[in-house]
Amino acid sequence: MGIVKPYTIKGKIICSIIWFLCWILSFFKGKKWQYAREFEENPRTMTWKDIIYFAYKYYYFSPIDSPDEWIKNHFKTTETSTPIQNPDLSISIGGDLMPYKVLNQTSCQNLWNEIGNDFFSSDIVFANLETPIDINQKKGYVPEVMLNDMYFNADDNMFQIFNGNQQYKGFDILSVANNHSLDMGQQGLINTLHFLESKNIKHTGAKIDCKNDGFEIIEKNNIKVGFLSYTYSLNQLTIPTDAPCLVNLLPLNTPNCDISSIQSDVKKCKEKGAEFIICALHCGNAYQAYPSKNTIQLFEKLFTECGIDCIAGGHPHNLQPHKTYNFKDPFTGKPKKGFAIYSLGDFVAYDIYTACQKTAYLKLNLKKTELNAIEFHVEVVPIELIKKQNTYQFKLRRFVET
Repeated sequence: MGIVKPYTIKGKIICSIIWFLCWILSFFKGKKWQYAREFEENPRTMTWKDIIYFAYKYYYFSPIDSPDEWIKNHFKTTETSTPIQNPDLSISIGGDLMPYKVLNQTSCQNLWNEIGNDFFSSDIVFANLETPIDINQKKGYVPEVMLNDMYFNADDNMFQIFNGNQQYKGFDILSVANNHSLDMGQQGLINTLHFLESKNIKHTGAKIDCKNDGFEIIEKNNIKVGFLSYTYSLNQLTIPTDAPCLVNLLPLNTPNCDISSIQSDVKKCKEKGAEFIICALHCGNAYQAYPSKNTIQLFEKLFTECGIDCIAGGHPHNLQPHKTYNFKDPFTGKPKKGFAIYSLGDFVAYDIYTACQKTAYLKLNLKKTELNAIEFHVEVVPIELIKKQNTYQFKLRRFVET
C-alpha cells in the first residue's frame, strides 16, 4: 500500500522518525507481521506489545494478505443475484464519514459531482457518522500523526460536505455507534443526536433513554426497513453509569461475542413491523485486506442467530470482501439470503494509505412479492477519492477479476 504524505513539515518529520524505527523493527518482526492476525484492537485493552504492532502496521507495513487459507478460500466465490426490475425501494449505504482538516468547503466543492446523483438518489441513504457534531465545543480533526488519543468533533460546514454540499437531498439516517461516539463526552453525543434531528436525519446506535429503542425503522413505498448499529469500542472511554444505554457497545472483536442483545433488538424491530433489517457493525481491524476469522464467524452468527438481511461493516478504513450467505431464518425457519460486506472502508475521509481512497458504496434494490416477502439485489459500486491540485473528488471505478 502506498502512504499518503503528511501535509505539514512537522508531520513529515514525525512520520519519518516513526518509519525509521519501524524499519529497524522489521528485521525482527517483519516476517511475522506481514500477515494479519487476530487482534482486538481496543485501546482500553491493548498491551504495549499491541501498541507497537499497531504502530508498525499503521506507519510502516499494512498486512495485505491473510495467513489463513480458509479465510482466502471463504471469499473466492460469492453468489450473484439477478438485478431487480422496477424495484419498490432503493437504498444507498456508504462507509465512514470522518473529519479531516484537508476536507473543507473549498477543497471539496466538486467532491460529489460524479457520484452524487447516483448515491443520493436512493429512497433511503445511510452511512456511518464517525465523529460527534457538537457546535458548542472545539472542533477536532483526524490528526496527521496518531501519537495519543484522538478526539473528533465536526461542525456544520464539515457536515455539509458529508451531506452532499447541499446539492442533493442528503442522508436519511446515520449510524452513530463507533469508536469515536463519545469523543466529546455524553453531552457531545446528545448534542450530535439533536443536531441530526434538526436536519431531519434519523440516527441509530445510540439512545438517550433506556426506554427508547436503539434502532430505527423507516417506512417508504410500503416497505419497512429496520436499521441497527453497534460498535466494538469507544477507544479509552466508557459509557457513563447514569446512561448505560447511551451507545450500542459490544466486544465484537473478541471470540464468541455474546450477541443476545442484537438478537433481542432484531426481534423487537420485527415486532414493530420491520420487513428488512440492515445492521451497521463498527468492528474488525484497521488497514487489513481481509477480516479475521473472529469477524467472519461473528457475521455468520448474525445471519443464522439474528436473521439480519444485510450487514455493512466499518472501521478497517479500507475495502474488504463481500459475500452472500444462504441460511435458515431463526424466526421463521425458512431459507433466507443475506449479504455482508466486511468493510466499506472510508467514505468521506483522507486516511494515511492510498488504498484507503479506493472504496465502495452499496446500492440495494428491494421488491415485495405477492406473498409479502422481500427480494433484494445488491450492487457494490467501487469509487476512488482523487486529489488534484488540492481539491478532492469521487471517481467511479470498476472491479477487475484476477
